[in-house]
Amino acid sequence: MSLFVKLVMLVLIANASKYADAYSRGAPEEACLTMEPQHGPSPQTTPAPYSVTPQQNSIEKGGTVKVTIEATGPRGSFEGFMFVAVNPNDSPQPLGRFMNSPRPARSIDCRPGLSNALTHRDGKKKDKLEFTWVAPPDFEGEIEFRCTFLRDFTTFWVQVPSSTRVQVGQPASNEKSGSGKMSSSLVPLVTVFDYFIWRIWFWTPNANINL
Repeated sequence: MSLFVKLVMLVLIANASKYADAYSRGAPEEACLTMEPQHGPSPQTTPAPYSVTPQQNSIEKGGTVKVTIEATGPRGSFEGFMFVAVNPNDSPQPLGRFMNSPRPARSIDCRPGLSNALTHRDGKKKDKLEFTWVAPPDFEGEIEFRCTFLRDFTTFWVQVPSSTRVQVGQPASNEKSGSGKMSSSLVPLVTVFDYFIWRIWFWTPNANINL
């Protein structure tokens, strides 16, 4: 075997090891917007054997929602993933943040945000994971969760959307109802009371009022 062939083989082995190591440790920050793996062939175009399911349809600003990603097919277990929440009517920039992620996951900082994306920590097979997402305190609108699933190194589905979108709205008001206003139930009583005072004033015979 010539020296040139040996060098080429060493380079190929080194690159394969590098990609395999990167694959096992999860997606890099460079994938924050496209959510595409930095390896392998093109994404699958068939329906994904996975689901992304929020447990609520609406939350308050700054509120939390649990979201489940899981395999739905017989060969659906996944080795890797990347998970984000985005405004489907705007840019693909990940929003909010994730908290208390389970051990198979680790957070990614998609700048300028912090802990606003999740990916796998290892290449072990996974069937179902549950995450808690925290909405931004200043955001109001629709949120769609998206997940890229990797069945293996060369087979993956990109940006699988959640089954439903979550509406992030105004927080509940702390203002007491009717504060600073006269109760409408008192208005008729006051009106009737004034009427009788007026009748007594003008209809009492020989009323002498000394001021």
